[in-house]
Amino acid sequence: MNLKNRVEITKLKEGEKPSILSNTMFKTMFYHSDRIKYSAKLLSYYLDISYEDLLNNIKLVKNELDKEKNDSKEERCDYVCEIRNTKINIEVNNNEDISIMERNMEYAHRLYAEKIKIGEDYKYKYNQVIQINLNNFSFEGNDKIVDIYSIQNDEGIVLNNKIVFIQLYIPKLREKWYNEGIENLREEERYLLGLVEPNIDDSLELGGDIELMIEYVNAAGEVSMGTNFGESYDKEWAIKDQGIREGRREGIKEGIKKGQREIVLKMIENGMDVESISKVTELSIEKIQEIIQ
Repeated sequence: MNLKNRVEITKLKEGEKPSILSNTMFKTMFYHSDRIKYSAKLLSYYLDISYEDLLNNIKLVKNELDKEKNDSKEERCDYVCEIRNTKINIEVNNNEDISIMERNMEYAHRLYAEKIKIGEDYKYKYNQVIQINLNNFSFEGNDKIVDIYSIQNDEGIVLNNKIVFIQLYIPKLREKWYNEGIENLREEERYLLGLVEPNIDDSLELGGDIELMIEYVNAAGEVSMGTNFGESYDKEWAIKDQGIREGRREGIKEGIKKGQREIVLKMIENGMDVESISKVTELSIEKIQEIIQ
């Protein structure tokens, strides 16, 4: 995983708005019937559906997944909407653990084979599902900003076009912005960056001629002033900040362990005995023996 150029979810400073990569902000601005235009605009860039069509026909639906067992815990997608016979699922991914991606794949398949009740019986209804992942990380060796996957064979023949995954890698998009400038960004790239960037001036500059971006920035400022929103957002960034600090501490510990191991092995290579190494490094003889085994 590559975490360079990711958007950090932190305490807001003057002149900033919450990034759409904040779970609190995403659900407030996207999963709300009065603000459906913002998600419709984003979806129009990545689906073969016009903004006007989406705006008039999109319908937010329940984001709870059917329970696989009666005693299983409730699971929720970040965003689910329906337009005609297609379900669109958006997931915001700030955790770079590959298991999160696997979980999202499971979500898409469960939306695809959703159970519906007909009379007294439950039957499966197979929907087309398009899942869009807003990834606040990128993969080493993959320089794409947008990556699209479907079920196909090694010759590129599609087996089933009813499940499609669209991966959007935000750090790669920010890298393009930094290296090539706004003038070389496509409209959909500028709109997405305007949503994810905390700095209000940057968002407005990126939005440029996208009239909806000015509306979005104003609406984002208004909702972020609400008490309930503020409490939820503060809790979110505090948890992430704690996780980052703990991760750094663990990284330091791992670095120390790695350094100790290299020192011990070098001493052994130079002919020092275990007792002498223990005195110099203050490591126990048992620990040194564990390293050299």
